Amino acid sequence: SVIKIQLLTVGCANMMPPEGGLRDTLAPQLLKATPADSTRNFKDDRLILIFDEFVDLNNVQQNLLITPLQQAFPDVQYKLRTVTVKFRDTLEPNTTYTLNFSNAIKDINEGNVVKNLTFVFSTGPSLDSLTLGGKVILAETGKLDTTLTVILHKNPNDSAVVNEKPRYATSLNSAGEFRFTNLPAGKFYVYALKNEGGSYRYQSAKQLFAFADSAVTAGSSQ
Repeated sequence: SVIKIQLLTVGCANMMPPEGGLRDTLAPQLLKATPADSTRNFKDDRLILIFDEFVDLNNVQQNLLITPLQQAFPDVQYKLRTVTVKFRDTLEPNTTYTLNFSNAIKDINEGNVVKNLTFVFSTGPSLDSLTLGGKVILAETGKLDTTLTVILHKNPNDSAVVNEKPRYATSLNSAGEFRFTNLPAGKFYVYALKNEGGSYRYQSAKQLFAFADSAVTAGSSQ
C-alpha cells in the first residue's frame, strides 16, 4: 500500500511543564521526580518518580517511549509509591532525552492511568527545543491508519530503515498527525511504517511503509 506523508510544521517549541496525572483526580499524582523535568547536565543513570498513592505498571515496554531511541530498553521497576527507570544504555553526551510514559503507570487498586506524563532532561548544558510535525494519510484511499509509527533517521542511506534503529519515533494521534519535540538542529529523513514487533524497522514487502520525498531540517519552515 502507498502512504503519503504531509509535513505540516518544522519549528521551535516553547518549553512547557509536562502534564502528568492532573486531568483525572482519581489517578495517582506525581509528588517528586529526580531529576526534575528539564534538568540540564544530567549525570545519573536513572529517573525516580514518587506518587501520592501505590502504583502499578501497565505494559511498560509498549507504553514507555524514550527518545533518542536506545538499543536496550531500560529496567523499569515499581515499589509502593515509587517508579524507577534505570537506563541500560550509556547516555550520550550533550543530548536531550524525552521520556513519554503514555499509559505506563496506573494506580494499584482501580487502574486509573497517569496520563500525559512526559519528562525531558539533557546530559549537556542546554535543552534542544526544535519540533517537527505532519500528517500521514493512505494515498490510495485518503483514509487514516493511526496504528502507524513515524520515525526519523539521520543516515541518508535507503538501507538505514532496514538495518538500523531510527534516532526518533512517535505515534499518530486520532487525526493521523504526528509531532516530534525537543529535536536538535540538523537534517532528518522521515518514514512511516507499521511497527511490527516493536523493531522500528522495515522488514517485509507486506508492511505498510512510506517516506518523505526529501530530507527535512529541524528549525526551518516548510
